Amino acid sequence: MKIVLSMLFVLLTLVGCSTTPTVDEAVINVYTRDATSGTREAFESGIGLEKADLTKDAIVVEGNGPMASKVGADQKGIGYVSLTTDFDANNLKPLTFEDVEATVKNVLDKSYTLSRPFSFTTRASKDFENDTTEKVVAAFIDFLINSTEGLEAVEGAGGIVDLEKGKPWSELKTNHPVLSEDLSAVSLKTGGSTSVEKTLKAALEAFQADTGVQFVMNHTGSGDGYKRTLGEEKDSANAAHIGFASREFKSEEDVAPAMVSGEYALDAVVVVVNKANTTITNLTAKQLVSIFRGETTKFSDIK
Repeated sequence: MKIVLSMLFVLLTLVGCSTTPTVDEAVINVYTRDATSGTREAFESGIGLEKADLTKDAIVVEGNGPMASKVGADQKGIGYVSLTTDFDANNLKPLTFEDVEATVKNVLDKSYTLSRPFSFTTRASKDFENDTTEKVVAAFIDFLINSTEGLEAVEGAGGIVDLEKGKPWSELKTNHPVLSEDLSAVSLKTGGSTSVEKTLKAALEAFQADTGVQFVMNHTGSGDGYKRTLGEEKDSANAAHIGFASREFKSEEDVAPAMVSGEYALDAVVVVVNKANTTITNLTAKQLVSIFRGETTKFSDIK
């Protein structure tokens, strides 16, 4: 009997030792975007984190989609995504920042401060493959930033816009006689930020339904928006007609030669954890800096 009890004690001890730590006691897995990401730039500047201070253990992912899916699959993970992200579909729990929820209203009234612009630039005038394509690009930009229908498409996909400034597309369209032609062979090529994909696709689909223009989206990050339209890759196989960045273009990204450049929407950067994480609902800039520096390593240690 003593032998049986001893064996049972050893077994229970072994089981206890192998118990997986709870989410709040497990070591936090920090996820961050790649160095060229506009989302990363907006996040780090928004919380006051210097790039050099990011923990060496951070897991780097390329693209808003991969960030959402990886944090959504990791109960110990924390990261940040665009407000346009489908949180439920990715098993994510969005956190409030400084006790303010990331909503359209809160971004517009500036009470939610982790926000950034969705910027665009085109190729230079006369640097398109033909006049028709150049005119179609100009028409799409007009649709995207000035028409009620374009703004509604962007808003419906999660972008933050001022609908009151929109004008009916039927009025604006008359300024683009090229749209009366058969444009089924024209294909707009876009690239740059992955965070803009959802809102941009919604606008492109609405434009396509009205004009018959085709489009190809090949988005690899904000750093490529300028390169593929005005920079060193503008004449490469990766060339694009319109490049996007989920931030302002940098001083070294000279968009002055573009046919047109600007901003078409605002977006919020949202800190996210796995839905199973019930330990935290809100984080401050100071707390986030501590986590992303690797100083706070457990959710239970957040103060």
